[in-house]
Amino acid sequence: MAGMIDRGSLHSVTLRFLDAELEDTYQREEGEAGSSGFRLIAGATVLLWSVAAVLIPMGTNLPASVTVPVGGSMALAGLACYSLSRWATTLNRQHVLASGLTAANGLVILILASVGDVVKGYAVGGIMLLFAYGFLSRTRFVHATARTVVISIGLAVTIAIYDGPGSLLIDIFLFVTAALGTLLALRFLERDRRRVWHQRLVIAEQTEAIEKEKAESERLLLNILPASVSFRLKGGEFPIADDFPSVSVVFADIVGFTSLAATLSAGEVISMLTSLYTCFDDLVTSRGLEKIKTIGDAYMAVGGLPEPLDGHAERIIDLAAAMIATTGPGGLLPGLAIRIGVHSGPAAGGVIGSRKFAYDVWGDTVNIASRLEQAGVPGRIHVSQETRAMAANSYEFEPRGPIELRGLGAMPTYLVLTPEPASELTR
Repeated sequence: MAGMIDRGSLHSVTLRFLDAELEDTYQREEGEAGSSGFRLIAGATVLLWSVAAVLIPMGTNLPASVTVPVGGSMALAGLACYSLSRWATTLNRQHVLASGLTAANGLVILILASVGDVVKGYAVGGIMLLFAYGFLSRTRFVHATARTVVISIGLAVTIAIYDGPGSLLIDIFLFVTAALGTLLALRFLERDRRRVWHQRLVIAEQTEAIEKEKAESERLLLNILPASVSFRLKGGEFPIADDFPSVSVVFADIVGFTSLAATLSAGEVISMLTSLYTCFDDLVTSRGLEKIKTIGDAYMAVGGLPEPLDGHAERIIDLAAAMIATTGPGGLLPGLAIRIGVHSGPAAGGVIGSRKFAYDVWGDTVNIASRLEQAGVPGRIHVSQETRAMAANSYEFEPRGPIELRGLGAMPTYLVLTPEPASELTR
């Protein structure tokens, strides 16, 4: 969009991220990554000045009475920076301390060179080592610039008061070349370093977003498909259709739902059905069964698919008993009554659709269970002869005699007498 700043844009001079939050994150992450390097720089300063205090008198006319206290002072300065490493948690803090220490080193080198009358060659040589040291430590461009300005002023003063032999023209040339080359290299290095860091951040954020979206997609897919079917679908298998030799199907329907819904608002109807079906979903899951679908106030679940399940008829009857208890006295919605039909037999199941997936089950077993529900008794579990035969060891049944089922003719059916399982079921 026009007028918006790219989140990864850099300031044209300081190279900081224009996004303050992004800059803060960069400072903290890079500060953590550079903490060991900062302590190394401070520790090296302590060591090198301790050695220089002894070596300088050997190569110049500077007495140890001068170099030792100066070298000791600079070593203490390095030690002070090292002790501040706990405070220097961000990149800026580290580079402010390191650049201040390096600038002080440069000025002290110039002072010692002036006092020892070795400005020509030695002073600029020492400063060039500092520039190389700053490049290796990848000092931020703005801090490196400030440090170079300080040392340049010190060198200008040194040159102005220099009255020794020879010209310092070559020294000045070397200093300017080293300073400009170092600053240019540090600018390119910091710019590229920030861009790479930002790219890694974007990739990490995109990866996290993709993982979250994938997890959400999988969660939604598992809400509409059985887990094993979802796995097959994600593996590229399509179409998915299976025959199941033995399953048990339950249909539950709210008695008088049409007239009840006419007295309620749409929101109240949705709230009621959501509360009821959420409870039913939990009951289905806890028994290792599969919810298939809801059609208005009708609820359908199956036992024995997509994986074979021992005792699926008993489990389905147990589910039906729990459903009735939910709408009975002391239940979640005690003002409702439901009819329930259960039938056991072969069925087919599979994924329907290519855009809005749905797992459905079909066959005579499903049709008979639906007709049993329609011809059922409110608050009772109405089952077929096949279901009764499979659950006879766990439940007692009351015969209703041949019942005329719409489109199927007369069939012997039964009502479950015991609302609770006659034996403990595996849950």
